[in-house]
Amino acid sequence: MLPGCVAVWLLTVQAVTELVGWIFAWPAVFGGLRVGGIALYGPGQFLGWRGLLAPGHRWIVTASALVCVAAALALAVRVGLTLRGDRAPRFGAGRWAKDADVRRSGLLLRGRR
Repeated sequence: MLPGCVAVWLLTVQAVTELVGWIFAWPAVFGGLRVGGIALYGPGQFLGWRGLLAPGHRWIVTASALVCVAAALALAVRVGLTLRGDRAPRFGAGRWAKDADVRRSGLLLRGRR
């Protein structure tokens, strides 16, 4: 579960990084691996671009970082809810029932087994 969440978070950070690069039309000053007219960046590389941008555009880097933090928090909540689980006793598909469980559930007729 945890490795999957880390992979999802890294993919989210990578997508945000590429989106920021796309917004500014992949300028050469951002670095990255040039592929045709675009560039491929490492996850989170956008964090170093704040100083390269005009003051009026720096909010994009801040907003992108907040999106990445929000994604991490959402995944942490998801993992926390999954690990905590539901500890209530169950009937049916939730667990295997024993004879006493079946009698207590009222599924058997009185006097018959």
